[in-house]
Amino acid sequence: MRRTTATTRATPAAELSSFHFFAGKGGVGKTTCAAAAALAAASGGARVLLVSTDPAHSLRDALEESPDGRSGAWTSPRRLPLIRARGTLAALELDADAALTRWIAERRPALARIVGRGTYLDEDDIDSILRLSFPGVDELIGLWELDRLAASGSFDLVVVDTAPTGHTLRLLAMPATLSRIAVVLDDMQAKHRVLFETLGGRYRPDAADELVGEVAAAGRELASMLRDSGRVRVSWVLLAERLSVAEARDGIAALETSDIRVDELIVNRMTPRPPRPCALCDGRRIAEARAMCLAREELGQRPMRLVPMLDREPRGVSALRALAPRVAGAAGTGARSDSAIARSSSDVAGARAPRVSRRSVRTKASVVEERWRSMVAPSGRVLVLFAGKGGVGKTTCAAATALAVAARADAPRVLLLSTDPAHSLGDVLDVELGDTPTPVRGAPPSLCAREIDAASLFAARRRRYLETVDAVFDALRGGSAFDPAYDRAVVEDLIDLAPPGLDELFGILSITDALGLDGRAAAHDVAIVDTAPTGHALRLLAMPEVALEWVHAFMTILLKYRAVMGLGELGQDLVTLARELRTLRALLTDRQRATVVAVTRPAELPRRETRRLIGGLRALEIDVSAVVVNAVTGEGCGRCRRVAAAEKRTLATMRVDMTSRGFTAEHGRRRASGGRRGPYGRVRATLAPHESDRAMILAPAIAPPPRGPADLTAWLRAWTVDEP
Repeated sequence: MRRTTATTRATPAAELSSFHFFAGKGGVGKTTCAAAAALAAASGGARVLLVSTDPAHSLRDALEESPDGRSGAWTSPRRLPLIRARGTLAALELDADAALTRWIAERRPALARIVGRGTYLDEDDIDSILRLSFPGVDELIGLWELDRLAASGSFDLVVVDTAPTGHTLRLLAMPATLSRIAVVLDDMQAKHRVLFETLGGRYRPDAADELVGEVAAAGRELASMLRDSGRVRVSWVLLAERLSVAEARDGIAALETSDIRVDELIVNRMTPRPPRPCALCDGRRIAEARAMCLAREELGQRPMRLVPMLDREPRGVSALRALAPRVAGAAGTGARSDSAIARSSSDVAGARAPRVSRRSVRTKASVVEERWRSMVAPSGRVLVLFAGKGGVGKTTCAAATALAVAARADAPRVLLLSTDPAHSLGDVLDVELGDTPTPVRGAPPSLCAREIDAASLFAARRRRYLETVDAVFDALRGGSAFDPAYDRAVVEDLIDLAPPGLDELFGILSITDALGLDGRAAAHDVAIVDTAPTGHALRLLAMPEVALEWVHAFMTILLKYRAVMGLGELGQDLVTLARELRTLRALLTDRQRATVVAVTRPAELPRRETRRLIGGLRALEIDVSAVVVNAVTGEGCGRCRRVAAAEKRTLATMRVDMTSRGFTAEHGRRRASGGRRGPYGRVRATLAPHESDRAMILAPAIAPPPRGPADLTAWLRAWTVDEP
């Protein structure tokens, strides 16, 4: 963000860019819709910047027409060539790590001065704080960068393709985080101001005070901008599915609690009427009609734009330009009134959903139950994580797997849990879930499910730390009037300055308790985890190492305060936390006890993201045992046959992806160009022998989607193994 005073902006208000945020559940088509809307605005004459804030970017995949989509990183605005466009379009995939490094580098002298004045820390300690301790780095720096680009005067409109729901809500809550950081910095600066005045001097604000003012002003400006309906438009993208409607309801309510208005709903991938009766298409239309009725009941009277499902995945500028009128056309183009929605639903809403035959998906081998378990969750594995792009069906696949494992003859005690901030596990299982293990009605008695409330777990631990600090300082003060208030405030602030994602990590640490890895009796034998979408799942799995480094840095800092406050229970608690982190890290990298199942769909964008996911997991030395390709289209109408033919071509490419030959080719190119170091380390050039050929399992598309243990179990029995 540009350097300004607390009250002056670099650009007049009349020249500031407008924003159009596309939010919603993962996999609903936010990237496609955002790209189409950006193209429509550029064609109309606007100077447009299209930005992705999702850590697992797919913007290049959506915009590029080349088969492999390899043209270098888009870490600065990249001008895209447009034909017959009156305006311009640039695209950017935000690199939050690089942005944070740049932000700190520009302000390092002032930050170091503040921390040095307000604490007993030396230069190495200060570096640790600056490197590890800015909360919400992805979301915070993403929003800050967006504001900086908008104030540059180079663009009329910034179109934002956001991360999936839970992390989008964190992005839009970042102004409050900025305000909190300003308070922390001001607390550190306060001690210096008081000491200076106590020695008889007249305090004059300097660059450190200007930085505190800058951060505080940024928090106020961003909060004001997000609530300015004249500058900010929010479109919520969803599918005509019950789970998607439920997540839209919760996400929209959370935004409106923060006074951020959602202007319209974009219902994507509506199934067209088939040319002849089709079990899959008719089943989808029935489920969509019921979901649309639910959407109108629960999402209010906002404008609703319906976008049809296309035979081919819209990739490249030409395809996206053709889609643009549906996504962002003039008023009435692609939009539907309540009466029109009702008419389109009435022809199928009363019909009975047809059953999709298990024979509708053709593969070379059926999955017998024992063989399937040996691929995905063999005996001896105590932790199985399901990961993948948002919307590919991780939750459904994880739930079906947990039911199969719990039904084994030896009846292992299975814990199925969700770490996604936007939970949908309870909806898939058709039970009410919370943050305690709960038996699942209709499932084997050995199965319990839980939706982790990471924010509450982190808040409880933070509260315990703060209570310990207060107790130590109260004991230090004793009966005297002396209270080292500034030192107390600084130590409390250091607790607040925790690495981004630490709250989610505290949630997943509960696995070590559940499996008895902390030395206590195990409550469960196997944990099956439904993770957040790709980018945030990788960040979570990398967190044990980062968090352990933070604990060590924090312990070093506390030791310097020992003469003032002692360590008390806080020191012992941090030692225990370090032990838990080492245990979790050892479990995640033990391929005999833990594995990841990657879930994807037979389409190009999910395929590419799955490759990146597996590469990121390999860099973390985490095993991937299988890939589940979900929602494979079977026999049906002419449209289903065209879709199935396109999926068959994608599956052929996936088979190469899953072998050492595919990964060697990919990483050989990276090595020739010097390699690539991301936030999760450098990806090695070749696969280890045990990773060379992963199982690929095909799960059929059915409509309506399975819900509840009986449906999930029946669907699971239709899974097949793909064996070239």
